[in-house]
Amino acid sequence: MKKITYLLLIISIITVFTACGQNNSKETDQKTKTAATQEITKVEENQKPDEKPQGNPMESNPIENSKKIREMMPKLVKDIKKTMIDDAGKLWPSFNNADKQILLLNPSNKMAYLINNQKSDIGSKDEVIEYSTDSIKDVQLLVMPFQLTTFNDHPTYVFNVDIAASFGPMSGDKAYEDTFNLIVHEGVHILLQSGNSVEGQGTRAETYPEDINSRYYRNEMYQYLKAAALTKNKDEKIDQIQQAVYFYELYLNSNKKNKEQDGYDNIEGMATYLQEKAYQLLNHPDASAKELNDLTAQSIVSNVMLTDKEKLLLDKGREFYDIGSLAMAAAVDLGLDSKAIFTTSPLGLLKSKFGSKKAEGHENIKKANQDYYTSYNNKLKSYVDDIATKQKDDNYAAVRIPVTIKNSSGTFQDMIVQYEYKGKPAEIQTATREIVLGDTRIKLNQMKSLFIESPMEAQKDPMKMDPNMVMGYTIVFVPKKDIEISKDKLLTIQRDDLLIFDAKYEEKDGEYQILTK
Repeated sequence: MKKITYLLLIISIITVFTACGQNNSKETDQKTKTAATQEITKVEENQKPDEKPQGNPMESNPIENSKKIREMMPKLVKDIKKTMIDDAGKLWPSFNNADKQILLLNPSNKMAYLINNQKSDIGSKDEVIEYSTDSIKDVQLLVMPFQLTTFNDHPTYVFNVDIAASFGPMSGDKAYEDTFNLIVHEGVHILLQSGNSVEGQGTRAETYPEDINSRYYRNEMYQYLKAAALTKNKDEKIDQIQQAVYFYELYLNSNKKNKEQDGYDNIEGMATYLQEKAYQLLNHPDASAKELNDLTAQSIVSNVMLTDKEKLLLDKGREFYDIGSLAMAAAVDLGLDSKAIFTTSPLGLLKSKFGSKKAEGHENIKKANQDYYTSYNNKLKSYVDDIATKQKDDNYAAVRIPVTIKNSSGTFQDMIVQYEYKGKPAEIQTATREIVLGDTRIKLNQMKSLFIESPMEAQKDPMKMDPNMVMGYTIVFVPKKDIEISKDKLLTIQRDDLLIFDAKYEEKDGEYQILTK
């Protein structure tokens, strides 16, 4: 679960940050900083679309998964068209994609499906246009997990369905639900939320030491919001919400970072709420608006994956998704203004409408939280100490690798931790990714590394991103004995966790800096 969580967060961070973030300077951070840092994606890690997929991504069977995707594509195309085009307004009042196309890619089977085609000379809007991926000249479309771009001269949400195959074995109805939810979740970010901002973004990376009290307050917020979702009685619902708000107030006032991150409950909460609502809409097409809201709230509660043996604690990476979506469900159920819900922290909105009420909390949750996050902090410390030790060790050398937009996707295991490298903010990541720089191929295999974001120039046309734009740098610390320099001044490293062959480089600022060309 932790691996999937970080994968989705990073994908979201990177992809939304790079693909559609240029639409609004504040919104660039909307998806996680983005970016998934995922995504883009992201969520991705903590990106939940869903962290519902089970299994180890390193154990997925590409051939079997490709067969499963091929089988599900006809239904997937039909259902995405219904929920995100035909009935988008049922998901959210301002969700209107009449002039937007959706392109679902399935490169492993060499198929692509254009939904809501806007080019009348190739077919009607209601007709799904099929392509062979071999006929798509823009190869960058085939390597990005998801993005907002231009296809056939029209704005298009592009989603590579093959990304679902990286989550592990795909089987049964759950595989379909996970894939559908992931497409809707990212579509909400890109098509609905793009261009709007929510105050409070910050970073999703872990800060050492983790504030144990903050995690306790969040878990209490979840418990009371879950109780609110499960009750039909309005007075009881408001009572539970007021107690959740009590812990929300403690949470905001206990740590500066909590206020900075408050907007993520809106961003990820809404995307999670609407993905669940879309799936319920498919299965209950005749449900009333009230019934659909109730089904959505129940689905959110039942889909939460709890982490400890006593089933008391949320996975920290899921908090924005699960707490945010339950608070969103409460706001919708109580008829709060849709425009306010859309742009406001959902718990902040509930606070302004209903106030707070002192809550006693749950002693068993407090103890479980204390025990879990004491151990958690020990692991965080080991991450920071490992990088700091290698950075100071004369037997290690730093290798700086540019990461371009086209090389932005990858899988990220374990946690992502904030770090300061040479006076600049960085993140410690454990990454598996392939990076192509000209003729140079670089492979990281669960390699612990740093990521430093690079300032990105605003694009004249945000729909046409330069795939070779450097979005950041991965810095790895490698024993000097493992670095080979040829007589032609090319760098090679051959390790289980890092492969670099004949890369052009320059020695600068105490680093081996790999060149993009």
